[in-house]
Amino acid sequence: MDARELNAAERLDQYISGDRNFRGVHLSRNLLDADANGGNSISAVEWGVLQLGERIRRVGIDFGNADLAGTHRGWANLTRANLEGANLSGTNLSGADLSDANLRRADLSEADLRNINLSRANLSECNMARALLTDAKLAEANLSRVNLAKTNTGANLMEADLRGANLNRANLRGANLTGAYLNSATLVEADLHQANLTGANLSRGNLSKTYLRGICLKGTCLTQVNFSGADLAGVDLSQKLLTGINFAGAYLSGATFAGALLMEAQLNSANLKAANFKKACLIAADLQQANLERVDFREANLTGANLTGANLTDADLRDANLRSANLTGIQFKGVRLAGAVLPNGKVCRPPKR
Repeated sequence: MDARELNAAERLDQYISGDRNFRGVHLSRNLLDADANGGNSISAVEWGVLQLGERIRRVGIDFGNADLAGTHRGWANLTRANLEGANLSGTNLSGADLSDANLRRADLSEADLRNINLSRANLSECNMARALLTDAKLAEANLSRVNLAKTNTGANLMEADLRGANLNRANLRGANLTGAYLNSATLVEADLHQANLTGANLSRGNLSKTYLRGICLKGTCLTQVNFSGADLAGVDLSQKLLTGINFAGAYLSGATFAGALLMEAQLNSANLKAANFKKACLIAADLQQANLERVDFREANLTGANLTGANLTDADLRDANLRSANLTGIQFKGVRLAGAVLPNGKVCRPPKR
């Protein structure tokens, strides 16, 4: 296929003849213009999408490296289409079906992708900066290394369906993921700095080694999430249900867990310096080798918790419950224990003046 511009009639002839290969063809300048004879203003490609949906679903269209920037016509069904490397910047694809499509390295910056179906699509290494993705369906899509960063406010993925999606190393800085469905999604080493996950569902998600500083997790479901090695410094997780959650090796300095439920949580080797666990429930939690320097454990329930080798320097354990806890190899320098229930069941009394 020549890398040249085709008029509407030529594109129509090409499509009807069965040639689905539009790889490298420039379609942006005259896509919406009338052809040389003043004929129909709709392109052959769009005509095929709108009128030959069943054939497209069976065959798929090859738009690899094509330039479709700034188009605004309807794109009804592009199931399994090959759009690898295509320029779709500013394109209106709202409501389109691109399930199972190949969009690897495509440019979707500033595109309108509202209510689009990208289920199982390959979006790896895409540029989706400033794209509109409200109500987008991205279940099981591959978004590894995708750029969703947006100047000022972040990409809009409000209520997007990202269940089981691959978002490894994705740039989601400042993204709006309010109410998004991220169940079982993988976001390993993703950048979620200052992202908004209010009301989102992250249950069983893998956020290992993810950057989450400044993130908003109000009303977020975090059941069985893997945060191992993640950076959650200063994050507010107060009153959250975090049973069985994995924070092993995570950086949680200054984080707030006040009143949180952390039964059987994995916090081993985590850096929890100056974190707040006041009135938190840590029954049977694993805190082995954790840095608990200056941590506030006042009135916390640590029954049966394993603190072997943890650093409790200057920690505040006043009125905490340590019954049956494992304190082997603990550094107690500067620890406050007045009113705490010790592992043997005895209450630590303050020294008499």
